[in-house]
Amino acid sequence: MNDWLARTGHPRGAVVSFEQMWALVQPWYAGRMEPKWRGRTAAEAQKILEEVGLTGPFWELS
Repeated sequence: MNDWLARTGHPRGAVVSFEQMWALVQPWYAGRMEPKWRGRTAAEAQKILEEVGLTGPFWELS
């Protein structure tokens, strides 16, 4: 990864641990297969991100 970043000049983006990603997908996908499931608002999605510690400019949805 570091070689590719150096070669392309791209900055390193957000890095998420497996544990943090697992904590995110639990509420993110909860109930999605239910017939009455509806999409989340940006505010609801933002709250989930914040609850698992994904904060800062990269994670801002609005």
